Amino acid sequence: MRPAATGDERSLPNTVKTLYTPLDGKQATMGKITEECIRKVKEATDIVELINKYVQLKRAGTAWKGCCPFHAEKTPSFSVNPSRQSFKCFGCGVGGDAIKFIMMYENLDYPEAIRKLADISSIPIVEEQDNPQERRRQKLRSKIIEINNLAADYYHRLLCRSPQAAHVREYLKQREIGIDIAKAWQLGWAPVSSDGLQHLAAQKNIAEPLLKEAYLLGTSQSGRTYTIFRDRLMFPIRNMRGETVGFSGRIMQADQDPRKYVNTAETAAFHKSDLLFGLYQARTHIPKNADTAILCEGQIDVIACHEKAGLRHTVAPLGTAFTEEHFHLLRKCGTRRIILCLDGDAAGIKASEKDFRILAAAGMEVYQAALPPGEDPDSLIRRDGADALRTLVEQARPFLEVRLAYEQENTPTDSNARAALAHRMIDLLLCISDPIARDVATADMASRLHIGLEELRTAVSSGAKKAERMKTGRRPAPAVDPEETAYRQAPVEIARPLAVHRSIMALCELALCNDRAQELIIDRIEELMEPMRTLPGGSILQSILEASPPPGDEEAWAAFLGTLPAGHALALRDIPVRHIELSRPEHHIQEACAAIARVTLEMQRDAIRARLQDPSVPPDEKLELSRQIVEINRMLIE
Repeated sequence: MRPAATGDERSLPNTVKTLYTPLDGKQATMGKITEECIRKVKEATDIVELINKYVQLKRAGTAWKGCCPFHAEKTPSFSVNPSRQSFKCFGCGVGGDAIKFIMMYENLDYPEAIRKLADISSIPIVEEQDNPQERRRQKLRSKIIEINNLAADYYHRLLCRSPQAAHVREYLKQREIGIDIAKAWQLGWAPVSSDGLQHLAAQKNIAEPLLKEAYLLGTSQSGRTYTIFRDRLMFPIRNMRGETVGFSGRIMQADQDPRKYVNTAETAAFHKSDLLFGLYQARTHIPKNADTAILCEGQIDVIACHEKAGLRHTVAPLGTAFTEEHFHLLRKCGTRRIILCLDGDAAGIKASEKDFRILAAAGMEVYQAALPPGEDPDSLIRRDGADALRTLVEQARPFLEVRLAYEQENTPTDSNARAALAHRMIDLLLCISDPIARDVATADMASRLHIGLEELRTAVSSGAKKAERMKTGRRPAPAVDPEETAYRQAPVEIARPLAVHRSIMALCELALCNDRAQELIIDRIEELMEPMRTLPGGSILQSILEASPPPGDEEAWAAFLGTLPAGHALALRDIPVRHIELSRPEHHIQEACAAIARVTLEMQRDAIRARLQDPSVPPDEKLELSRQIVEINRMLIE
């Protein structure tokens, strides 16, 4: 993307032109797409869903088949493998991944294919401004993974052999996790002191700063080096390729740290929202279980489901809410159906609803295993045996059915309460994107609520039309806490506003974790906030810049969070409280601004195109709108 010619900029919205201004005052020069961006595009692309848009596929065992689009045939010989994310024609011999398919079908070169897939998944394209820096970043990522592998082996040896880890082995024994299971998942123990890890790293010529880049060591405000994971049961976190990208550590003595779990902070290799614990192990088992994945809450639950109950298609997020990125990871493994197996308490029920909203909006079938109150998968297995959990999973019912039963048990029987319950259930019905599935669920809901089917259908249809008007911008969004709604309930189909929100949150993290970045952003506060003030997350960034909490200061951080609305504090909860060293913070700021600019332009172009479809628009206005589209397209040209 490049700025338009100066003479034409008068017609462009100032809110977009501002974001195109590089921090050094020079025009941004575009390079090739970054490896990180290509990785995200690949991970977000589900090859079955992609090819099914071009070829009529039918399920055949664990694969999908259809007639090859690259040669004439009557008998299907074209196969798509969701677990390998590949296609192969046994007639003409062509094959490859999603990128290769788009290149061949659309006659595109490699960069064009990446951009096409990025647009489908609403992922902003990020290009290299400085090739040497990108190479350094990739080298750092590889080094962090190498360090993590070393640390995982070290922690695992300590768990298995060290006398000091006896209390951890006793804890695992109480949870009925034997040494064989610990070895299968490479569980470990991080000691109180970092001396052993530092000594081992020194033997491998790994400098201390690299251990800090991997978030295994930290630096206090007084300059003292300390270990991040102190006396914790360590769970290595692996991505879809099996690389150890980080760790999650469970505290062994609660009085040492109020945080039960500590995860690796964001590094060049670790991005919590892009990871699901257990997915590397579950990826080949999901297609073998009717394309079903089980979603639970914690690492111990995942291990218990895999190793004790044989439910090897179980995964869990890393202490964060289920996200759109998590959905893409599951869909890439061929997942079509989710069974929520969360704790059977009020918090678990509330978390289930959040997950349902995202999954149902994406077209996923959502079921729920009704765990007894106060039980999680691991505790249920230890109390009643593995068969008890397997039975609950086999008897899982559609989420809305389970949720309605819970609501009816906890709702008064008077007419006002019943009407309020009906409206709550309509709100959930509207999350289902598939119109047929929504109508079937509506009919079932009418029967269970003892409401006339046509009356309920009318209410659902009215709600759907209202939601569509709000989504397309024909009606203003509600003024009450829009960022909390965008962050907690954002459905997949409004991915462009969500992408803008993510980029603004990246600026928030820069302002909170690096002194120089905070200074640079504050210097441009007026020009940056002008375009962002009305975007999802814009007011959060404004609050940060006005308060300017010192990066890495935990007390200042806690005090600052206490001043924010609940929705804003929730949106910032996953940002690590630490000072991040950046050699070129201005590059990261400009990268985020460019991503916001691109998606904002695309949203404006969509709105203009919608306006052009209105037959009441005068010809002279249509001409002006067409000229604006041409100008926006110039801004988006590479």
